[in-house]
Amino acid sequence: MYAIITGASKGIGKCIAIELAKRQYNLVLVARSTGLLEEVKIEIAHKYKIAIETLALDLSENDSSQKLLAFCESKNLKISVLVNNAGYGLSGKLEKYSIADNSNMIQLNILSLTQNIQTFLPILEKNAPSYILNIASTAAYQAVPMLAIYSATKAYVLSLSRTLHHELKSKQITVTALSPG
Repeated sequence: MYAIITGASKGIGKCIAIELAKRQYNLVLVARSTGLLEEVKIEIAHKYKIAIETLALDLSENDSSQKLLAFCESKNLKISVLVNNAGYGLSGKLEKYSIADNSNMIQLNILSLTQNIQTFLPILEKNAPSYILNIASTAAYQAVPMLAIYSATKAYVLSLSRTLHHELKSKQITVTALSPG
């Protein structure tokens, strides 16, 4: 079985990839940087002797979930874990950033995450028991001045995760939100 980890080239995503590798999950590592992905792949594959696929993909693109699905299908990968880690936050007052900058953050933190879940849900159901891990933030629990849109996107991630945890329980799909910070 394979685990998809978005934002897997560094930070929390890389740490989650290592933890899943320790548990002998094969991995699909997704991030924008081909070079960093290959470094992580070599490091993990050498130590844990698992199969690892990498996909350099900008998850803020509207069709990224479909591209990820097509990649997994082309390699006939059985997915049982989806880790939605890719995301970022812009700090400062709302007007500091352009509408395009703020929209891109919303696209990645909310829409891409939601599309990944909806796209892979039939596969996760077929391969149950399965798991979805969404990365939220402690910023999800309150309004945060100078992080207005970021905290709102992470509140969405937390709320969606809590709801899906209940909705998907009967399908043997566990949904968890991790709130670092």
